[in-house]
Amino acid sequence: MLISYNTELLRDVCYHTSTAIEYLGEEAAISLRARHSEIMAASNVFELPVGKVSVDGNYCTLTVPNFLSIVMAPNYAASDDGSLYDWSTVGRVKLMGINDVE
Repeated sequence: MLISYNTELLRDVCYHTSTAIEYLGEEAAISLRARHSEIMAASNVFELPVGKVSVDGNYCTLTVPNFLSIVMAPNYAASDDGSLYDWSTVGRVKLMGINDVE
């Protein structure tokens, strides 16, 4: 999937190990590196090999128990009729939050 970031801080946390450790701690930062790579490699969120994927409307959360929670939204324009996205077809996501970092 293609990934964009809701804030510059989220992008920095994903790409800079020192920033990730500062905000998440060492174990969660290591887990984030692997999960970030898996998100980029997957075609949709249901192909992610580690963690629990839960969908709540137009938000999806990937949870790795005791380490990490990554909140994503489709990176598409909202539909005019207010319908929800089919997450099995979403190929572009925007990271909205990682643990308590937004």
